[in-house]
Amino acid sequence: MVLSHRDTSDPSSWRQETSLDDMKKEFTGWDPKLTKVISLIDSCLKWPLMSGATMKTWVCMERNLVMMGDAAHAMVPYMSQGAAMAVEDGAALASLLTRISGPEELPFALRVYEKTRMKRSGDMQRASMVNGLIWHFPDGPEQEARDASMRAEVEGRSFSWSSNQWSDPVTQWWAYGYDAEAEAGRAWDREVSRLLRSSL
Repeated sequence: MVLSHRDTSDPSSWRQETSLDDMKKEFTGWDPKLTKVISLIDSCLKWPLMSGATMKTWVCMERNLVMMGDAAHAMVPYMSQGAAMAVEDGAALASLLTRISGPEELPFALRVYEKTRMKRSGDMQRASMVNGLIWHFPDGPEQEARDASMRAEVEGRSFSWSSNQWSDPVTQWWAYGYDAEAEAGRAWDREVSRLLRSSL
């Protein structure tokens, strides 16, 4: 069972021997069905969910090695897209590598990869952080506004937007309608055109 909650304490202060009691206290007063299940838990492990810092580059100085997946852009799980971003990285890189004609073009391909994927994965990292904040509002005005914005979808009525990013139509379009291979191809074409213009 996985339970998540906001916690601003320093993970270095966490103690495994108190984690079970700490977890039960965190969910005191919640729905009785949930607290009944939680009361049956006899051991737990607490670990922080963290997002990776934005790096200046993913490519080594020799321009022949690149990072991808969580090594490049670890993210919290609130959009369920961490593994998907790694798959997109692989698809984008493969698409770009099919366009080069020799090893001397590898640095150019990696530069295009890095530029394209840094933006995409950064957008998803930020969306995941926002979704985590939205899902963890404490009871009060923000939580009530969030719940009201989701009421139509919960009731099965049509809706044009939702603070639930998983079902919000605009978020679905940019998050789940993205084609990593096609976008890599477009980025390649833009960069080649820019290179040609600068050489004239």
